[in-house]
Amino acid sequence: MYHLNYSISGIDFITSKKNKSKLDKARVKMVKKIAIVDIGSNTVRLVIYRVKSENAIKVIENIKIAARLQTYLNADLVLNSEGIKILVDSLNVFKEMIALHNVESIKIFATAAIRSSKNIGEIKQIVNDKTGFSIDVLTGEEEAKYGFLGVISSTDKNDGITVDLGGGSLEITQFRNRKMVHSYSFSFGVLSLKQQFLPTNKPTDTELTSLAAYIQSQIQTIDWLKDCQLPIIGIGGSARSIGAIDQVMKSYPINSVHLYEIDKGDLDSVKERVKSLSFNEIQTVLGLSKERAEIVFPAVEVFLEIYRTVNAPVLQISEKGLRDGVLLDHLKLNGSFQKKLSESLREISFEYDIDLDKRELVFKTALMLFESLKAVNTDLIEEDIQDLHRASYLYNLGEVLERDYASAHSFYILSNRNFLELPHRDWIKIALLASFQSKAAFKENISPYKNWFEKNERRKLRLLGSILKFAFVLNNTKREIIQEIHCNDEGEFIQLEIVCIKQWMAEEKAAEKQIKHLENALEKRINLHFTMAD
Repeated sequence: MYHLNYSISGIDFITSKKNKSKLDKARVKMVKKIAIVDIGSNTVRLVIYRVKSENAIKVIENIKIAARLQTYLNADLVLNSEGIKILVDSLNVFKEMIALHNVESIKIFATAAIRSSKNIGEIKQIVNDKTGFSIDVLTGEEEAKYGFLGVISSTDKNDGITVDLGGGSLEITQFRNRKMVHSYSFSFGVLSLKQQFLPTNKPTDTELTSLAAYIQSQIQTIDWLKDCQLPIIGIGGSARSIGAIDQVMKSYPINSVHLYEIDKGDLDSVKERVKSLSFNEIQTVLGLSKERAEIVFPAVEVFLEIYRTVNAPVLQISEKGLRDGVLLDHLKLNGSFQKKLSESLREISFEYDIDLDKRELVFKTALMLFESLKAVNTDLIEEDIQDLHRASYLYNLGEVLERDYASAHSFYILSNRNFLELPHRDWIKIALLASFQSKAAFKENISPYKNWFEKNERRKLRLLGSILKFAFVLNNTKREIIQEIHCNDEGEFIQLEIVCIKQWMAEEKAAEKQIKHLENALEKRINLHFTMAD
């Protein structure tokens, strides 16, 4: 019997019994909830995570309060009584929410506003007396490290620059081969820059010039940033706001900024867009929360200067960052992206009640078909196997909702939720493959994203989708009877031989009904022939 152990990009599709055993073990691990409270300079935020297994982590509560603690630091860097009261009141709200959940542990940390306060001891004591909470004040170096750890767990990039722009500080790291090699923490952020350089909500050109000159003078002191030409990964609310504004300006078809990519021209366009508006108009800009309207100018300027200094190829926005890094460290996890990707695929199989045994057989058959078709279609390359592999986990997952409309449900689910922490283009590729039903449905699904793919790429995606669909129907009985697939180009047609170890009547009937999709994708008639293995 044909057995395949195949591994690509850290994702393992192993034989059915072993795979099921690993999944069962992951599921029986105790589910626990962890509360993380992030006391930032601009916002105070509570996030409650449900942890099922090492990399199966889901946010179940995410509440923020725009406390603006940075603005309550006086000239002597003392957080005044009003600021302390706002902090205490915020934490007591969170305390009530945490009590509603069966939380195993609570981690509370503070960043720049509290870190720079001369009365840290007083703040911590008052908070403890009035809430019972103990605050861990992070150093700038710790903040940079945790931000990097959160990012590296959600990206496949090997080298890059992380930029965590907060209200009162800016943390930058450089990583190579997925290891942090440099870090630096600046004692300014969007709120402190606003207070120092932009006294009004609608800054003048002179004020913006002074702001830009100061940011440049600071960034240029970091030698390891200069012309390193690495991709930048932006962390935090300011980065997300910039990405969201750019998406609105482009009528972007995906409602998510996580792993969204923009370039310097896009940053310039965002800057010019907000400069052209009154403050009241800025407050209504789609993609920008009202509370961030007055700090959008310093945010854009910081990212523009870092982009220029690095001479970066791209800025990628990440929704993962400091809190995620703190959680991973708290749970003693290493933040492996590939391990998380594999676990994410497995978790989806449970969430949507996917028959993983069948999907494993689908991949085995799809791989045999792919390898045989390479002889007659030179467009197929080894790198395509990764797309087949990922999509085979998820193929037709919408059938759990409604079998007759499984393809439509599959595409909607997969195109509106980035399960896999992949760049948007790769994410949509998986959605197109995993939902493939017909040429007409494929054209409809790809329509909003058509300019993302060249004509030859769209043709290949349709072929890969038809391979998956054909492999799926060949395994409807789940008997694992296919041993080999051979393909020969006979000029006017393709001879496709499927070698089986058992009687194939049901499989042959299903194959004859669906072979037309593969024929359309290959633009050639196929003679289908089933035969018994020797």
